[in-house]
Amino acid sequence: MMTYDLVIVDCDGVLVDTERISSEVVSFLLKEQGLEMSPEEVAQGSTGLSETDMWLMYEAELGKSLSEDMSERLLSLEAERLRTQELRSMPGVVDAVRCLKTAGVPICVDSSRTLEKMVVTLGVTGLAGYFCDKVLSVSQVARGKPSPDIYLLAAGQMGISPSLCAVIEDSFPGAQGGLAAGMTVPGYCPDGGIWGLESLGIQTFNDMNGLPGLLGFERG
Repeated sequence: MMTYDLVIVDCDGVLVDTERISSEVVSFLLKEQGLEMSPEEVAQGSTGLSETDMWLMYEAELGKSLSEDMSERLLSLEAERLRTQELRSMPGVVDAVRCLKTAGVPICVDSSRTLEKMVVTLGVTGLAGYFCDKVLSVSQVARGKPSPDIYLLAAGQMGISPSLCAVIEDSFPGAQGGLAAGMTVPGYCPDGGIWGLESLGIQTFNDMNGLPGLLGFERG
C-alpha cells in the first residue's frame, strides 16, 4: 500500500465540528439581509467555498450587495459561539493525528475560512499544538476551493511533490481542489456522504479511527 510524505487536512468538518455553528450564523446574517435560508441550506450550498465566494454567491441570489461588515460580523458571532458552546474535535481525530505524527508524517491544516477563525477553533479544541505553524487559509492564495491553490501552497512550502500528498476533505469543492492539485483525496463522510463525494470517484470513509490505515500507516 502506498504511503504519503504529507497529509493535508481540512479544518472545518474534518478536524473540528464547526460547520453546524457556522451555518447557523450565516443563516442568521442572511435573514437580516432579506434572504431566507435555513442552516441546512447554507451548509449544502456553501461548505468548502471561500468566504469571499460564499458572499458573492448569496449576493447573486439576493440580487443586491450585502452589507460591507458581513465578514466582520461573521467572525465576531462565530468566535462568540465557538467559545461559549462546547466545541469539540471530530470523533477519533486526536488519536488519528497522534498516530500519523508518531509515524513521522508531516500534517498541514487548511481551511476556506480565515486564519483568525482557525486560531479560535484549533485553540478551543486543544488541537493547535499538533500543527504549530502548519496552518494555511485560502486568504493566502489567489483562488479558493475548488481551485488547487491552497494544496499546492502546502506542498510547495513543505517541499513535497503533489503526487506524494494526501488531502482529507469533507466538501465537494475541497475534494475537487485536491484532485486538481494531483493529490490523493480520501473523502471524509461522517454523515453518510451527503456532499456526493463518491461521484468524484474517490475513496470515502466515515470513521476517523480508520484514517491512518487508509493512508498506509498502521497503528502500533
